[in-house]
Amino acid sequence: MTEKFTSRIESVLESVDASIVTIDSGGLITDCNSATSRLFGYLREELLGRNVKMLMPSPYRDQHDGYLTHHLNTGENRIIGIGRNVSGLRKNGEEFPLHLSVAKFEDEGTTFFTGIIHDISELYSAQFSINRLGRIIEELDSEVYTFSVDSLQITSANPAAVKNMGYSLKELLGKKPMDLVHGLTEDILRQTLEPLVETRDAEVELQQRFIRQDGSRYHADVNLYLSAAFDPPEFVVIAKDVTERNQMMNSLRQSQKMESIGNLTGGIAHDFNNLLTVILGNLEMLEFDSDNSEQSEMVKEAREAAEMGARLTQRLLSFARRSPLSPTRLDINVKIRDLIELLSRTLGTEVVLRTALADTLYDVNIDESELENALINLCINARDAMPKGGTLLITTSNATLDADSIVDKQIEPGNYVRLEVTDTGCGIATGLIESIFEPFVSTKSSADGTGLGLSMVYGFVKQSGGEISVYSELNLGTTFTIYLPAYLVNEERKSLTGTLEEGHSLESKRVLVAEDNIRVRKLTIKRLEALGHIALDAEDGQQALKLFLSNPQNIDCVFTDVVMKQGMTGYDLAQEIQRIDPNMPILLTSGYAENVVNAEKLVQSGLPLLRKPFSQQDLKEAFQLLFTQNQRH
Repeated sequence: MTEKFTSRIESVLESVDASIVTIDSGGLITDCNSATSRLFGYLREELLGRNVKMLMPSPYRDQHDGYLTHHLNTGENRIIGIGRNVSGLRKNGEEFPLHLSVAKFEDEGTTFFTGIIHDISELYSAQFSINRLGRIIEELDSEVYTFSVDSLQITSANPAAVKNMGYSLKELLGKKPMDLVHGLTEDILRQTLEPLVETRDAEVELQQRFIRQDGSRYHADVNLYLSAAFDPPEFVVIAKDVTERNQMMNSLRQSQKMESIGNLTGGIAHDFNNLLTVILGNLEMLEFDSDNSEQSEMVKEAREAAEMGARLTQRLLSFARRSPLSPTRLDINVKIRDLIELLSRTLGTEVVLRTALADTLYDVNIDESELENALINLCINARDAMPKGGTLLITTSNATLDADSIVDKQIEPGNYVRLEVTDTGCGIATGLIESIFEPFVSTKSSADGTGLGLSMVYGFVKQSGGEISVYSELNLGTTFTIYLPAYLVNEERKSLTGTLEEGHSLESKRVLVAEDNIRVRKLTIKRLEALGHIALDAEDGQQALKLFLSNPQNIDCVFTDVVMKQGMTGYDLAQEIQRIDPNMPILLTSGYAENVVNAEKLVQSGLPLLRKPFSQQDLKEAFQLLFTQNQRH
């Protein structure tokens, strides 16, 4: 070779990015280009005459001499002419991946080997990222699909897609989105994809209803885009099953709706109770004073009708969760067994009543009479759903609900008693399921019910800290499921009621009456005077407190409404009076129990509560009990 040609070759070798290293048969470096210095961090002078092993980490360093000797002795090629990926060692001790190709040549009877070395660190890093991304996609809860731009056929799917759809991977591949999405046609899909093809960076977000292999359907949030990472480009679909989220949102909306209806219903019932208090009170007085038997009978019928109205408002208050409960520790199994005979008579001979009660069941802390009413209501509804007869099954069991179990419920995790009432009746129409617990909603004709039975059950369960749900299929039957918190505390709650001593007489008392409804206030004064008491009246809590402060020694007891419009509640008034005179007897009354009227606050106050509307006898017994428990006066 001419000197000029040799110079050109050296110039070319210096300009390439690849590292080129030449060694002799002993492994000593005889030449290298500047790319080698850049790659390994050595000066050219530091490399020439040194063994090439210095550029190799273990185990390649230990194996190199053996490979070289074996080739020289046998002529067998292990790496010569064959590219392979190995590791290199930089001057600073850093190892890195490289691709090595080796060529052998002779020059004036001497054997030389030239290695061409490419740094593949970026390739390895990219491959690592791809592998890592692949593992992430494999482990995603979301479904990931790719499908062809031209044929629209699915080309890949991750395990989440396979699991949720119910197909095998082999069955999914080759299908089209139209096979998996309800109501999707090829025309609609092409229109959706068109902007993605025109603008490569675009992304479409939408919600679709997917169809599983078994025919069941679920809603999913879908992200769709065109990926140039594939050759040719393919569409990528990421679908997130939002069934659980939608259930939670629906449950929240239904809870808010029921709460709003409850607020409206409770307010109406409160006003209605005040009216009934006046009506019943005056009718009682007319009935007592009338000497005309015909008029007395008319008054009696009017009073009984008003009492029916009072019971109706009590149901409304139960739905609104504003009716005070009297919770006691209770074994539901015992209560069900006590009701079997009554329920059997109520259901008639056409309905077979069966029970499946747990051998051991948590106690609950609930109002026993309200549980009885709820059970009877559910059983009567079940009977009416089976006009030609059928089977009614009552079951109980213990249930431990964790965070995952309550995603669609408005209760806390913990231990519960599960009570289920199942019938084999006609079922409930889908359109009625969501509103079945609302007041005045009924599956019966208007002549057969008020539509308050299930709303009363709902109110009782919610006020007891529980949850109620319904599952129904037309012509197959219905199941109502109730969860009530288990009672796991040893301490029994203190009863809010006392017992009236037989024969206890009540002398005349001076009663301070606080009531913001003028009609109720006037009637209460008349009733107290009829019982022989002297009444001092106040139109709100502030006025009552002023009257008390002006002459506390002339007041024997206080009778106050709980909710009054001027800000000071009956509880506030009672607290101020008890601060001055801790022994002052105080009786509360209310037509409803809104936020300030609840069992917890009642327990804290330790004060008795007389529910509106009340009869003259109710008032008399309440005052007798009040002074029986407080012997100061």
